[in-house]
Formats: sequence, C-alpha cells, structure tokens
Amino acid sequence: MRSRDLQVVHTASSFTEAQLLVGLLESEGIAARAGGSELMDEFSAARRLLGPTEVMVQAADAALAADVVAAWLAHRVEDPPSDGPPSPAGP
Repeated sequence: MRSRDLQVVHTASSFTEAQLLVGLLESEGIAARAGGSELMDEFSAARRLLGPTEVMVQAADAALAADVVAAWLAHRVEDPPSDGPPSPAGP
C-alpha cells in the first residue's frame, strides 16, 4: 500500500485492537494496516503500547471498510462477564 493512497477508517484505543480490526478487514478481502506497524525502533514500540493507533485502508476500499468497522463496533463486547461466555445478543 502506498501511504498517499491510504485513508484512516478507525482510530483504535490500542495497537492490539487495531491489529484485531486489521485482521477482520483482511478476512473481508480489504487490505489494511495499523499505523506504526512497520516501524521497529524504541519510540515506535513504546507508542504502540501506550496510545491510540490508526487503522488505514486504500482510499478505494474506504466505504466498504467503514461498513465493516461500523458492524464490528456495533457487535463488540467491551467487558464480557468473567463467570462464563457472553450471552447471545439479539431478540
């Protein structure tokens, strides 16, 4: 992916969350990357551990990626109960 063709579709609260979303987007056939994932110096490693991370896709895929992100945000569970599996959502 060329950086000038990239568009941010979500700002994740952590690098781990961004990587999960990148995997979801890629499973839907959308090339994606987490900001800073290609950098390996100490500053970049610390930044990945501490702060929000942008998830980017090619501009041509941005609309489809936005739909995937919206569906993911609507269905994710922030804090599942620790005493068993999460209860099924729905009517």
